[in-house]
Amino acid sequence: MALVILFLVDLMLSQYAGVGLSQAGDGHVVYNLIAVLLPINLLALSLLPERGPLTVQGIAHWAAIVIQPAAVIQLFKSRNQDFFGFLDFRVLGDASPAWTDVPDLSFVLFVIAFGILLGRYIWRPDAERNTLAWVIIASFLALTPGFGGLESTTYLATAGLMIIVSVADTSYRLAFQDALTGLPTRRGMYELIYQASHANYTVGMVDVDHFKAFNDKHGHDVGDQVLRMVAAVMAKVGGGGKAFRYGGEEFAVIFPGKKVEQTQEHLEKLRATIAGRVFVIRGPGRPRKKPDIPKQVGKRQALKVSVSIGAADNAFKEHEQPDEVIKAADEALYAAKEAGRNRVRIRAKPKI
Repeated sequence: MALVILFLVDLMLSQYAGVGLSQAGDGHVVYNLIAVLLPINLLALSLLPERGPLTVQGIAHWAAIVIQPAAVIQLFKSRNQDFFGFLDFRVLGDASPAWTDVPDLSFVLFVIAFGILLGRYIWRPDAERNTLAWVIIASFLALTPGFGGLESTTYLATAGLMIIVSVADTSYRLAFQDALTGLPTRRGMYELIYQASHANYTVGMVDVDHFKAFNDKHGHDVGDQVLRMVAAVMAKVGGGGKAFRYGGEEFAVIFPGKKVEQTQEHLEKLRATIAGRVFVIRGPGRPRKKPDIPKQVGKRQALKVSVSIGAADNAFKEHEQPDEVIKAADEALYAAKEAGRNRVRIRAKPKI
């Protein structure tokens, strides 16, 4: 939708606004209308929740975007001098920037839009908010003819390229990075396995013990806290292992170039580290970031968390497929659970 908006702006600037934007005339009127609507549209797209292009909300967004060029042309044809004068009103007085032709109202809207996006990024950083803040700047420069010796189309194309790169980056992270724990997802795990399938590798399947009981007794928020804690420990696993979120309360560790016997020590250390942690349920007023000096707020409930681990490698039989290795690791995991949980079980190749 943002790309469509930028395309329409470029089209209308080239077709209607023409040159001499700072001078009174038809081109100046269209230019002012575009300059006011552009920051409003970009800010609205960044603030409104995304529900997909074919949902009711999405269709309403498309309708609003499509209607605006017709509305601009209609306002242009109306010759309403009072309205045109309002667009040219010097809101900033002597503080109006002399280096740009955008009307004061548009300049204020761009500053507000950039400030809101920058504030949201500082409060909760992510690539999309950071990109949209730069898109606002590039769009503003597009409305300043000849700034830096570049045409408006160049700045709008740059803004569009920023959006495309951001969408590609977001798509990659959605596919390969788990939003809750920050660990790579199962898809990334399979890619690593297939890369290592020509050599030895070990798959360790890790399951949080009694996780359903955590959710039933303490709620899903506490369950999410448990998963994040386990993921944070797993991300530091030794022996060259790489941790992944497999699904639900199940995780995986891949050890490229290692036989299962070589990984057992590291898996045992991982299990013991998690079991040795005292998990304290977050208080309702706990800040987003851990303070330098923790604030004591009443008595909080401390819980013990443990994991069961099953591991297998691809050395058990010749030409064993990755899915078979994962299944064998799962079987070892179930054996660990049946043996009492909070332990490691491996499937090793029988010695001849």
